[in-house]
Amino acid sequence: MKMIDLLKTEYISRYGKRGFLIPRAVLLYYRDPNFRVVVLVQYAANGRSLRTRKLCCKKLSVKYGVTASIHTKIGKDLEIAHFNGLVIGNGAVIGDNCKLYQQVTIGRKNNKYPTIGKNVVIYAGAKVLGDIRIGDNAVIGANAVVIKDVPDYGVAVGVPARVINIRCK
Repeated sequence: MKMIDLLKTEYISRYGKRGFLIPRAVLLYYRDPNFRVVVLVQYAANGRSLRTRKLCCKKLSVKYGVTASIHTKIGKDLEIAHFNGLVIGNGAVIGDNCKLYQQVTIGRKNNKYPTIGKNVVIYAGAKVLGDIRIGDNAVIGANAVVIKDVPDYGVAVGVPARVINIRCK
């Protein structure tokens, strides 16, 4: 995916198609650091050129404190509320419409990475580790350490995390 196409899709997913202009998307990229980090993470995961993807990973790490890998699979409409200290592991899979807060770690345990479903919200300081699956529309509470599967519509909290509720569909 080209960077300009990525800017366009991220701008439209955030603000809608009405009033879209390429200069507005470029201006937003330079003015809003959260938008910039989302675009760079998406490009690092889905971009065309391997060299440019590695450059995006380096910039994310040095300038923004975000560690993301070029081997991560990220769905569309990722939202990063606060990008400070975000870690996305090498083989992680993140579904569409996910929202991540600050200090979230999506990492490995026993050389395996988690799979996160669609419409998942992961709150501040949460750690999602190992070969687990987070179901669609799930919520991970702040500072939870998730090492077991979370079902669809589940709410997981605590250390180690346990499912306390399965929300209505």
